[in-house]
Amino acid sequence: MAMKKGCILLVWLIAIVVFYETKISNAEESITQLAHDDLYKNAMFLKEDGKSDEAINTFSKFMEVCKDELKITDAMLEQCMIMKGMKAPAWKYKAKEAQQKVKILYRSHYLNPEYWLVYAKFAALINRERDVYGAFKKAFFYKPDYPEGYIVKGDLYGYLAKNTDPSESTASSAIGYEDVHVSKENSVRYNKGKVAKESYEIALKNSTLDNDRKAYIHYKIGALEMDILSNKEDAVKNWMKAAELSPDSIYGKKSVELLSGNQ
Repeated sequence: MAMKKGCILLVWLIAIVVFYETKISNAEESITQLAHDDLYKNAMFLKEDGKSDEAINTFSKFMEVCKDELKITDAMLEQCMIMKGMKAPAWKYKAKEAQQKVKILYRSHYLNPEYWLVYAKFAALINRERDVYGAFKKAFFYKPDYPEGYIVKGDLYGYLAKNTDPSESTASSAIGYEDVHVSKENSVRYNKGKVAKESYEIALKNSTLDNDRKAYIHYKIGALEMDILSNKEDAVKNWMKAAELSPDSIYGKKSVELLSGNQ
Protein backbone atom coordinates (compact mmCIF):
# COMPACT_ATOMS: atom_id res chain seq x y z
CA MET A 1 0.00 0.00 0.00
CA ALA A 2 2.84 2.38 0.96
CA MET A 3 4.63 1.47 -2.28
CA LYS A 4 1.45 2.23 -4.28
CA LYS A 5 1.13 5.65 -2.62
CA GLY A 6 4.81 6.29 -3.30
CA CYS A 7 4.32 5.46 -6.99
CA ILE A 8 1.30 7.75 -7.24
CA LEU A 9 3.25 10.57 -5.58
CA LEU A 10 6.17 10.01 -7.97
CA VAL A 11 3.85 10.16 -10.99
CA TRP A 12 2.37 13.43 -9.70
CA LEU A 13 5.84 14.88 -9.15
CA ILE A 14 6.90 13.91 -12.68
CA ALA A 15 3.70 15.42 -14.10
CA ILE A 16 4.33 18.70 -12.23
CA VAL A 17 7.95 18.85 -13.45
CA VAL A 18 6.91 18.16 -17.06
CA PHE A 19 4.14 20.79 -16.78
CA TYR A 20 6.51 23.51 -15.59
CA GLU A 21 9.25 22.55 -18.06
CA THR A 22 6.67 22.81 -20.87
CA LYS A 23 5.54 26.21 -19.60
CA ILE A 24 9.15 27.44 -19.45
CA SER A 25 9.85 26.06 -22.93
CA ASN A 26 6.74 27.72 -24.35
CA ALA A 27 7.65 31.00 -22.67
CA GLU A 28 11.17 30.84 -24.14
CA GLU A 29 9.71 30.13 -27.59
CA SER A 30 7.36 33.10 -27.22
CA ILE A 31 10.24 35.39 -26.25
CA THR A 32 12.29 34.10 -29.19
CA GLN A 33 9.35 34.65 -31.55
CA LEU A 34 8.94 38.21 -30.27
CA ALA A 35 12.64 38.84 -30.88
CA HIS A 36 12.28 37.48 -34.43
CA ASP A 37 9.18 39.61 -35.04
CA ASP A 38 11.02 42.72 -33.83
CA LEU A 39 13.89 42.04 -36.24
CA TYR A 40 11.45 41.71 -39.13
CA LYS A 41 9.53 44.87 -38.13
CA ASN A 42 12.77 46.84 -37.80
CA ALA A 43 13.92 45.64 -41.23
CA MET A 44 10.60 46.71 -42.77
CA PHE A 45 10.87 50.16 -41.17
CA LEU A 46 14.45 50.60 -42.39
CA LYS A 47 13.19 49.73 -45.87
CA GLU A 48 10.41 52.34 -45.57
CA ASP A 49 12.92 54.87 -44.28
CA GLY A 50 15.14 54.43 -47.33
CA LYS A 51 18.00 52.82 -45.38
CA SER A 52 18.44 50.04 -47.90
CA ASP A 53 21.75 48.50 -46.77
CA GLU A 54 20.69 48.43 -43.12
CA ALA A 55 17.35 46.87 -44.09
CA ILE A 56 19.04 44.14 -46.13
CA ASN A 57 21.42 43.35 -43.25
CA THR A 58 18.56 43.23 -40.73
CA PHE A 59 16.57 40.88 -42.96
CA SER A 60 19.69 38.67 -43.13
CA LYS A 61 19.88 38.59 -39.32
CA PHE A 62 16.21 37.63 -39.20
CA MET A 63 16.79 34.81 -41.70
CA GLU A 64 19.72 33.48 -39.64
CA VAL A 65 17.63 33.00 -36.48
CA CYS A 66 14.21 32.19 -37.99
CA LYS A 67 13.30 28.52 -38.44
CA ASP A 68 10.16 29.07 -40.50
CA GLU A 69 10.96 28.55 -44.20
CA LEU A 70 7.93 30.54 -45.32
CA LYS A 71 9.01 33.58 -43.30
CA ILE A 72 12.61 33.18 -44.47
CA THR A 73 11.40 33.19 -48.09
CA ASP A 74 9.30 36.29 -47.38
CA ALA A 75 12.35 38.10 -45.97
CA MET A 76 14.43 37.03 -48.97
CA LEU A 77 11.84 38.52 -51.33
CA GLU A 78 11.86 41.78 -49.35
CA GLN A 79 15.63 41.88 -49.86
CA CYS A 80 15.13 41.29 -53.58
CA MET A 81 12.72 44.22 -53.82
CA ILE A 82 15.20 46.52 -52.09
CA MET A 83 18.10 45.33 -54.27
CA LYS A 84 16.04 45.73 -57.44
CA GLY A 85 15.21 49.28 -56.39
CA MET A 86 18.93 49.91 -55.89
CA LYS A 87 19.56 48.49 -59.40
CA ALA A 88 21.89 45.88 -57.89
CA PRO A 89 22.27 43.03 -60.45
CA ALA A 90 22.50 40.46 -57.64
CA TRP A 91 18.75 40.75 -57.04
CA LYS A 92 18.14 38.38 -59.97
CA TYR A 93 20.25 35.60 -58.43
CA LYS A 94 18.55 35.99 -55.06
CA ALA A 95 15.16 36.03 -56.82
CA LYS A 96 15.95 32.68 -58.46
CA GLU A 97 16.80 31.24 -55.03
CA ALA A 98 13.53 32.61 -53.64
CA GLN A 99 11.61 31.20 -56.61
CA GLN A 100 12.93 27.71 -55.81
CA LYS A 101 11.79 28.07 -52.21
CA VAL A 102 8.33 29.25 -53.34
CA LYS A 103 8.03 26.16 -55.58
CA ILE A 104 9.12 23.77 -52.82
CA LEU A 105 6.82 25.35 -50.22
CA TYR A 106 3.81 25.01 -52.54
CA ARG A 107 3.38 21.29 -51.72
CA SER A 108 3.17 21.74 -47.97
CA HIS A 109 1.59 25.21 -47.82
CA TYR A 110 -0.96 25.21 -50.63
CA LEU A 111 -3.87 25.68 -48.20
CA ASN A 112 -2.05 28.30 -46.10
CA PRO A 113 -3.17 31.89 -46.93
CA GLU A 114 0.23 33.19 -45.78
CA TYR A 115 1.86 31.17 -48.56
CA TRP A 116 -0.18 33.05 -51.16
CA LEU A 117 0.99 36.39 -49.75
CA VAL A 118 4.58 35.24 -50.26
CA TYR A 119 3.68 34.04 -53.76
CA ALA A 120 2.14 37.47 -54.46
CA LYS A 121 5.38 39.16 -53.40
CA PHE A 122 7.37 37.04 -55.82
CA ALA A 123 4.90 37.77 -58.63
CA ALA A 124 5.09 41.52 -57.90
CA LEU A 125 8.88 41.38 -57.87
CA ILE A 126 8.99 40.01 -61.43
CA ASN A 127 6.06 42.17 -62.64
CA ARG A 128 3.57 39.33 -63.17
CA GLU A 129 0.53 41.31 -62.11
CA ARG A 130 -1.98 38.71 -63.23
CA ASP A 131 -0.33 36.27 -60.81
CA VAL A 132 -0.41 38.91 -58.05
CA TYR A 133 -4.17 39.17 -58.53
CA GLY A 134 -4.55 35.36 -58.58
CA ALA A 135 -2.45 34.92 -55.42
CA PHE A 136 -4.62 37.32 -53.44
CA LYS A 137 -7.74 35.62 -54.75
CA LYS A 138 -6.38 32.34 -53.32
CA ALA A 139 -5.39 33.94 -49.99
CA PHE A 140 -8.85 35.42 -49.45
CA PHE A 141 -10.52 32.19 -50.55
CA TYR A 142 -8.76 30.29 -47.76
CA LYS A 143 -9.16 33.14 -45.25
CA PRO A 144 -11.82 35.70 -46.23
CA ASP A 145 -11.53 37.82 -43.07
CA TYR A 146 -7.80 38.43 -43.36
CA PRO A 147 -6.64 41.96 -42.42
CA GLU A 148 -2.94 41.15 -42.84
CA GLY A 149 -3.73 39.92 -46.34
CA TYR A 150 -5.32 43.26 -47.22
CA ILE A 151 -2.36 45.11 -45.70
CA VAL A 152 0.10 43.14 -47.84
CA LYS A 153 -2.14 43.71 -50.87
CA GLY A 154 -1.99 47.44 -50.16
CA ASP A 155 1.80 47.25 -49.80
CA LEU A 156 2.26 45.37 -53.07
CA TYR A 157 -0.09 47.45 -55.19
CA GLY A 158 1.61 50.53 -53.74
CA TYR A 159 4.96 49.01 -54.78
CA LEU A 160 3.62 48.29 -58.28
CA ALA A 161 2.22 51.83 -58.57
CA LYS A 162 5.52 53.36 -57.49
CA ASN A 163 7.33 51.37 -60.18
CA THR A 164 4.89 52.24 -62.98
CA ASP A 165 5.77 55.00 -65.45
CA PRO A 166 3.48 58.02 -64.80
CA SER A 167 3.00 58.38 -68.56
CA GLU A 168 1.53 54.87 -68.94
CA SER A 169 -2.20 54.90 -69.66
CA THR A 170 -4.78 52.15 -70.02
CA ALA A 171 -5.25 53.25 -73.64
CA SER A 172 -1.54 53.38 -74.53
CA SER A 173 -1.56 49.92 -76.14
CA ALA A 174 -4.66 50.55 -78.24
CA ILE A 175 -4.32 51.38 -81.96
CA GLY A 176 -4.52 55.10 -82.57
CA TYR A 177 -4.11 56.04 -78.90
CA GLU A 178 -0.33 56.28 -78.68
CA ASP A 179 -0.43 59.99 -77.75
CA VAL A 180 -3.48 59.90 -75.49
CA HIS A 181 -3.53 62.41 -72.62
CA VAL A 182 -2.93 60.70 -69.26
CA SER A 183 -5.60 61.57 -66.68
CA LYS A 184 -6.56 60.04 -63.34
CA GLU A 185 -9.19 57.93 -65.10
CA ASN A 186 -6.77 56.24 -67.51
CA SER A 187 -3.50 56.41 -65.53
CA VAL A 188 -2.20 52.90 -64.80
CA ARG A 189 -0.10 54.24 -61.92
CA TYR A 190 -3.05 56.10 -60.35
CA ASN A 191 -5.38 53.10 -60.61
CA LYS A 192 -2.87 50.78 -58.94
CA GLY A 193 -2.61 53.34 -56.17
CA LYS A 194 -6.39 53.29 -55.80
CA VAL A 195 -6.36 49.49 -55.44
CA ALA A 196 -3.70 49.83 -52.73
CA LYS A 197 -5.71 52.46 -50.85
CA GLU A 198 -8.93 50.43 -51.03
CA SER A 199 -7.12 47.37 -49.65
CA TYR A 200 -5.76 49.34 -46.71
CA GLU A 201 -9.23 50.76 -46.00
CA ILE A 202 -10.71 47.24 -45.91
CA ALA A 203 -8.03 46.21 -43.41
CA LEU A 204 -8.82 49.21 -41.20
CA LYS A 205 -12.40 47.99 -40.77
CA ASN A 206 -11.18 44.88 -38.94
CA SER A 207 -11.63 45.18 -35.17
CA THR A 208 -8.69 42.88 -34.37
CA LEU A 209 -6.03 45.40 -35.44
CA ASP A 210 -4.18 47.21 -32.66
CA ASN A 211 -3.34 50.92 -32.83
CA ASP A 212 0.25 50.30 -33.95
CA ARG A 213 -0.98 48.39 -36.99
CA LYS A 214 -3.63 51.01 -37.74
CA ALA A 215 -0.95 53.70 -37.51
CA TYR A 216 1.10 51.80 -40.08
CA ILE A 217 -1.87 51.69 -42.46
CA HIS A 218 -2.61 55.41 -42.10
CA TYR A 219 1.08 56.17 -42.63
CA LYS A 220 1.04 54.11 -45.84
CA ILE A 221 -2.21 55.66 -47.10
CA GLY A 222 -0.65 59.08 -46.46
CA ALA A 223 2.37 58.12 -48.58
CA LEU A 224 0.06 56.90 -51.36
CA GLU A 225 -1.97 60.11 -51.27
CA MET A 226 1.17 62.24 -51.46
CA ASP A 227 3.25 60.28 -53.98
CA ILE A 228 0.74 58.45 -56.21
CA LEU A 229 -2.74 59.96 -55.84
CA SER A 230 -1.53 63.59 -55.63
CA ASN A 231 -3.76 64.56 -52.72
CA LYS A 232 -1.67 66.39 -50.13
CA GLU A 233 -4.67 67.25 -47.96
CA ASP A 234 -5.63 63.59 -47.47
CA ALA A 235 -1.97 62.65 -46.98
CA VAL A 236 -1.76 65.10 -44.08
CA LYS A 237 -5.05 63.81 -42.60
CA ASN A 238 -3.77 60.21 -42.61
CA TRP A 239 -0.40 61.10 -41.09
CA MET A 240 -2.21 63.06 -38.37
CA LYS A 241 -4.37 59.99 -37.69
CA ALA A 242 -1.29 57.75 -37.49
CA ALA A 243 0.34 60.11 -34.99
CA GLU A 244 -2.88 60.28 -32.96
CA LEU A 245 -3.40 56.51 -32.83
CA SER A 246 0.13 55.55 -31.87
CA PRO A 247 2.39 58.54 -31.15
CA ASP A 248 5.22 56.43 -29.74
CA SER A 249 5.30 53.83 -32.52
CA ILE A 250 7.88 54.05 -35.30
CA TYR A 251 5.20 54.88 -37.89
CA GLY A 252 3.53 57.39 -35.59
CA LYS A 253 6.88 59.16 -35.17
CA LYS A 254 7.61 58.93 -38.89
CA SER A 255 4.21 60.50 -39.62
CA VAL A 256 4.99 63.40 -37.27
CA GLU A 257 8.27 63.87 -39.13
CA LEU A 258 6.45 63.95 -42.47
CA LEU A 259 3.83 66.36 -41.13
CA SER A 260 6.50 68.83 -40.06
CA GLY A 261 7.67 69.10 -43.65
CA ASN A 262 4.25 69.21 -45.32
CA GLN A 263 2.13 71.67 -43.34
